[in-house]
Amino acid sequence: MNLFKPEIPFPARVLSVNDLTMHLKGILERDTLLNSTWIQGEISNLVKASSGHCYFTLKDDKAIIKAALWAGNRRRITHDFKNGDLVIIYGNISVYPPRGEYQIVVTDLRPAGIGALYEAFEKLKKKLQAEGLFEPERKLPLPFIPKGVGVVSSPTGAVIKDIFRVIRRRFANMPIYLVPARVQGDGAVAEIVAGIKRLNHDPRVDVIIIARGGGSLEDLWCFNEEIVARAISASNKPIVSAVGHETDTTIADLVADRRAATPSVAGELVVPVKTELLQNAKRQLTRLNTLMKMRLAMARQRFRRAADCRFLINPSLFVAERRIKVMNTGRELDSLARLFIGKARHRYALLAAAVAALNPFLLLRRGYLVASDSDGKMVTSIEQLRLKQKLHLQFVDGRAEVKIEQITKEAFDA
Repeated sequence: MNLFKPEIPFPARVLSVNDLTMHLKGILERDTLLNSTWIQGEISNLVKASSGHCYFTLKDDKAIIKAALWAGNRRRITHDFKNGDLVIIYGNISVYPPRGEYQIVVTDLRPAGIGALYEAFEKLKKKLQAEGLFEPERKLPLPFIPKGVGVVSSPTGAVIKDIFRVIRRRFANMPIYLVPARVQGDGAVAEIVAGIKRLNHDPRVDVIIIARGGGSLEDLWCFNEEIVARAISASNKPIVSAVGHETDTTIADLVADRRAATPSVAGELVVPVKTELLQNAKRQLTRLNTLMKMRLAMARQRFRRAADCRFLINPSLFVAERRIKVMNTGRELDSLARLFIGKARHRYALLAAAVAALNPFLLLRRGYLVASDSDGKMVTSIEQLRLKQKLHLQFVDGRAEVKIEQITKEAFDA
């Protein structure tokens, strides 16, 4: 008995997948509503190929559509665009047969405003910046050689492998403690925060890396959540953020103590190269040994000089020589003092003679006298006299008063 009874008769023609796809492609491309139309949406999953072509997803809150912008059209667009930008695009709806996906081939692209995620990113960034969470002064320095490195990341994928590979290459026996966490989607934020808190309470860890590979703004959004930023800021251990590619910037990057362009760079930041440290330590040890040998050689030389010193051999000789030197110095001081006193007395005698020569009383003893008027003013010229004027005459042994009876003017050669 045949249990398989097809209700639909076997067709005369069976379409291939390509036939169906190309038929749908023709329908879409002939539809006037779907061609040469403007569409508004937010850019995400942007890929700029080295060929100049750009591929991205255009989305709103209810749907998404793939988009392709060829290099020739890209060169005619005067402004740049990035993930999160709200744009208006002009193009034609088509089907990409290899994947059976419909897409819009973009011929023009213009900005339409800021995307919702980008707007939320900027709002949180301004808030945390105003609180000082991005200030360099609050960032912790990385330890020179950590006791251990903690990593919060997905346990699978290239990111954790790159971090392990770099750290093991630079410092083979450095302990690495991984706290597995989702880095995208539901529950990622809670697991990242829990991982940071757990490593903060782990005494084996001195530095923490939070890492994730590249992705769209939506893929990286858990690292733009305020709760993650607060957990990084509250950490009492330095945190290195290695999220996304070098061109991606998240709130976690801005709050973290250091930002690494890639997970590999994060591994280079947290640990030094052990072989270089050992080589440097060896050089320093060699230098220290050389310096110690020089010091010992100098000390031996000083010791030999001291051992040959006659004063150390016979200390009484040192005392005797010093006594003789003191006595000689005393005699020299006595001689210098006498010479100084003699010179001082001679200078005193000269000065006394000069002062005595100026003493007016010595002139009075020789018969001279001093005349002064009634006002006590000394008379030095005949022009100062008048008849009947009274004068005071000062002799060496007294004074006398006289009256002018006659004035005779005479000239003397000085």
